[in-house]
Amino acid sequence: MNRKDLKDYRYNQIWIEDQTEYIETQKETINKLNSTLSDMPKGSRVVYDNEVEKLAKLMDKFNELMDIVIEEKEKQKQIIESINKIEFPYRNILFKVYIQGKSLVTVASEMNYSYRDLCRKHGIALNKFDEL
Repeated sequence: MNRKDLKDYRYNQIWIEDQTEYIETQKETINKLNSTLSDMPKGSRVVYDNEVEKLAKLMDKFNELMDIVIEEKEKQKQIIESINKIEFPYRNILFKVYIQGKSLVTVASEMNYSYRDLCRKHGIALNKFDEL
């Protein structure tokens, strides 16, 4: 894990949520196509095979996307595990800024630090994260 992964955490979280929604709609589409194909009369083999091929391609793309989402979720889990290895208050600073997406001004206010002091502690926290 590096600083870029930490900084991208929130963007990846939003991306994962969007992809999860997309996956749900694709599941519904696949289920509808499956039920349509199973109800189709078997008169024309060419049409049926063509539809089955399209369904198979759609399912392959769906599975590829699922693998990417699972991989991103695993990376996020590792980021949180790394943050949890850092001592307080640096752990809190990193969690609030990168996981919760709060600004340094907001975090300084919540933790009763001056902005300048929090910026210094934030730098130390990032260095500690890099050391892991």
